[in-house]
Amino acid sequence: MVKKRVSYVCSNCSYTAPKWLGRCPECGEWNTLEEKSETVANDQNHRLFASSPDTVFTHITDVKTVDSERIPTKYKEFDRIMGGGVVKGSYNLISGHPGIGKSTLMLQLALEFSKTKRVLYLSAEESVSQVKIRFERLSGGEECGTLFLSNESNLDKLRAKLDEELFDILFCDSIQAVYSPEVLGIPGSVSQIKECAVRLLETSKRCNITVFVVGHVTKSGAVAGPMLLEHMVDSVLLFEGDPSLGYRILRCSKNRFGATDEVGIFTMTSSGLVEVENPSEFFLTDDNENGTISGSARALVLEGTRPFLIEVQSLVTSSNLPQPRRVATGFDIGRLAMLCAILEKRCDIYCSSFDIFVNIVGGLRVKSTSVDMPLAASLLSSILGLPLPPAWAFIGEIGLGGEIRDVPGMDILIKEGVRLGLSRIFIPQTRSTSKYSEKSGDAEIVKVKRLDELREQIAETNIFETNARKH
Repeated sequence: MVKKRVSYVCSNCSYTAPKWLGRCPECGEWNTLEEKSETVANDQNHRLFASSPDTVFTHITDVKTVDSERIPTKYKEFDRIMGGGVVKGSYNLISGHPGIGKSTLMLQLALEFSKTKRVLYLSAEESVSQVKIRFERLSGGEECGTLFLSNESNLDKLRAKLDEELFDILFCDSIQAVYSPEVLGIPGSVSQIKECAVRLLETSKRCNITVFVVGHVTKSGAVAGPMLLEHMVDSVLLFEGDPSLGYRILRCSKNRFGATDEVGIFTMTSSGLVEVENPSEFFLTDDNENGTISGSARALVLEGTRPFLIEVQSLVTSSNLPQPRRVATGFDIGRLAMLCAILEKRCDIYCSSFDIFVNIVGGLRVKSTSVDMPLAASLLSSILGLPLPPAWAFIGEIGLGGEIRDVPGMDILIKEGVRLGLSRIFIPQTRSTSKYSEKSGDAEIVKVKRLDELREQIAETNIFETNARKH
């Protein structure tokens, strides 16, 4: 039985509605819903999974975990994000803005896997000769191993070929470029993405093939297409970073076989993506070496299990606007407004007549609350005009009462600060931090209980250093 279904799809965010709407409820754009008609077969699900007609129940003790073994790579940053390696038979999605390096990463992984596995790289957006040129540039003259190329965009033909020839790993670049002739709609439409995603999932689980799918993103940064695509895959990798800068940040927003709070740092070179061993140097600037610029503070933050030393910059200037501006790059704008309110209430630092601009150097997006005290120190430095020494670092969360609270991973952060040669590390004064002595290596550990104490520490130290320079 075949029936015709009419739906309305937003051309901006691919939101699907059963009837026409003037404004898209998902992205808020006007007049973007377009009518789409598709033919749906009632026995579609039965046709897709017809290879397993009998329902089989297996006791959990009889399941062999060897089928879920991990495949490690030479890229430690990638293995850390995936939880120790790629799980065999998993279904993975990688997305990012154009030019960020998605295809480059997939090509390098295909080269690495081809040394020990049988790999098929499907590029529906390029010819096989174009893909080979890129492979030769990234391989650097090394042998490609058992690596096969294809530019077949018909997914049904590809799946029929996969049944004949066995592959261990399949790369699909991209999900918006392949199609199924049994479904109405052009490649990249909502109906085609849904169908192709379901069929790749069925192929991955039935043949135990590890599948990597490249997905494009919308203007807002979300994966283009229906949310069904993200629900079906085992892991969702997000490639971030400014294409004009050299580094790339790889995050995992979903991982059924590992944690989702790890990040990987890569740098883009002429020969491809290279891992960054010391990422802290990418998020620092040398302009404040002599401590002559106010509004800059160093922060120790933890992303997953990795510590980072980053720089927080603030610029506070007088404003003639009835509602002063609050601009934050790499930091939550709502949390910035909260810290300004705490400074006014607890430290008598009035911010209501100032424009405040905050920037995390290097374009890094920080969600950890351990950056609260560094940001407050940066704001105090800019408002009071007191520069902070670059060898200082701050760790701590700030509560609404002006108290400074402990954050997870304090041991790792302090150890990283000592390794980087910091002279003074400000930490919260709490019951859990009482075990830390006043000296850790060459770094002095300063414990601060409240936000007003932090202001006094900054003012007193700057007065002392100013007098010392005069004498």
